[in-house]
Amino acid sequence: FGSSRLKIKAKPRGFACTGTFALARRFEGAMAGDDVVTEESAPGTIDMKVTTKKPISFYVRSAKSFFTGVEKEGEEKKAPICVLNISGLGEAINTAVAAAVAVEAEGLATIKNIETSYPDMTSGRGCARILITLWHK
Repeated sequence: FGSSRLKIKAKPRGFACTGTFALARRFEGAMAGDDVVTEESAPGTIDMKVTTKKPISFYVRSAKSFFTGVEKEGEEKKAPICVLNISGLGEAINTAVAAAVAVEAEGLATIKNIETSYPDMTSGRGCARILITLWHK
C-alpha cells in the first residue's frame, strides 16, 4: 500500500475524472474480513474478477463501494475509482452482470463497454467469459 499518491486526469472518449488515488493492488471488501479479487491495472482503474464462491449480493456491495469510497475506523478513507472492469467466467457471468446492473441502477456509474469471449482454458476446453467496463458518473 504505502503512502505514495498519484494525481491523475483521464479523458477516454470525452469522460473526465480527476482525483487522488492510493496506489494499491487490493481493495478491502464492503465487509470486514472479506477479500475481493482485484487488481489495479492503471491508477483509478480496478479489475474485479467475479466467481460463484460468494453470493451475488457480496459482489454488488463491493462494486458499489468502489464507486462511493470506503471509510474504516482508524484508517484513511479510500477514494472512489474512475473505471471498474468486472469479469466473470462460465457460471459467474450472471454474477458479473448483476453487479454491473446494480451499480448502474444506483446511478453511481454507467456501463460503457461489454465484451464477450471464449478463451481457451488449461483443460483444453473453452469457457465463456464476459468483461463489463463501468465508468464513474
